[in-house]
Amino acid sequence: MDAADEIRVDAPLVDPDDPHASRGRKRRLAQISTVVGIVIVVVALSFVIRRVASEWDEVRQAVGDASPVWVAVGFVLCALGMMSIGWTWTDVLALLGARVDRIRTLGWYFVGELGKYLPGGVWPVLGRGEMARRGGVARTQAYASVALSLITLYLAAMLLAVGLLPFALGGDGPGGWAVVLLLLPLGLAALHPRALETVIGLARRLTGRALDFEVPRWRDTVVVVVRYLPTWALIAGATTAIAYAIDPDAPLARVAFAAVLSWIAGFVAVPAPGGAGVREAVFTAASGLEPELGATVALIARVFFVLVDGGGAALAGPLLRRGREADVARGDAPAPVS
Repeated sequence: MDAADEIRVDAPLVDPDDPHASRGRKRRLAQISTVVGIVIVVVALSFVIRRVASEWDEVRQAVGDASPVWVAVGFVLCALGMMSIGWTWTDVLALLGARVDRIRTLGWYFVGELGKYLPGGVWPVLGRGEMARRGGVARTQAYASVALSLITLYLAAMLLAVGLLPFALGGDGPGGWAVVLLLLPLGLAALHPRALETVIGLARRLTGRALDFEVPRWRDTVVVVVRYLPTWALIAGATTAIAYAIDPDAPLARVAFAAVLSWIAGFVAVPAPGGAGVREAVFTAASGLEPELGATVALIARVFFVLVDGGGAALAGPLLRRGREADVARGDAPAPVS
């Protein structure tokens, strides 16, 4: 029995067609959702703040000797890279039949993405999916869109890494983690509607849910993969700018490859919150930099991306809350959909 059925059974004297009663239910749901959202943001932000505080002393000295201009460029590229993930998530939602404003989707992304700092790969899916669901997107579409966006995002990373691979073949080579790039053709094949329909059918049997949503055409899904390429160009550019700020003689193309590969490795290492430790180790090994320098660049990049995630969530939370309160005042706040 879903929430709507419970309302009808427990409150039979309320006319479901009464606009005043309907508005009251929406208002209560909006208030509950707001409180839950604030709690999630506060808890997740505490993890972010603790991580920044624990790493800041090590980073401060390295940043002090770096070129401030290129450090600033790196931070701006970090912010643009993270924003582009949320921006393109709108295209994934549209593929599944959910038309949502890009700015609102961007807010959902930053608040929900804080879940990646908790152990386990399921939290960013739950965080972003729940934000979209509470924003009015059907549950199935909301959660499926997050899963599909992660798949297309990291397939785009593999595609760019393959393009940068020739720059990583010198010296000690790209490192053992480059084997994950072999997943690229398998991942692209898995996006074919026949493969997706098989997965959806299995999920229906396991969950007992209808899971009704539009299966996108393979060509349209591949287009989303391509749209995520600028995201990885920005992420790689951010890390490259940081490396250049510290060492102008750094092998920049190889640093860019190592940056993308490290994110892929961090994604594959599901138990590590936000790929913590894994990204830094892979980058240091594959960047062609001296180990101490590579670790410093990776650590600065980590702190910058954490600051962007935390700052984005801190800005997006109040904006989303005010937008939802405005929707409630107009009487058209979307109720969570099962």
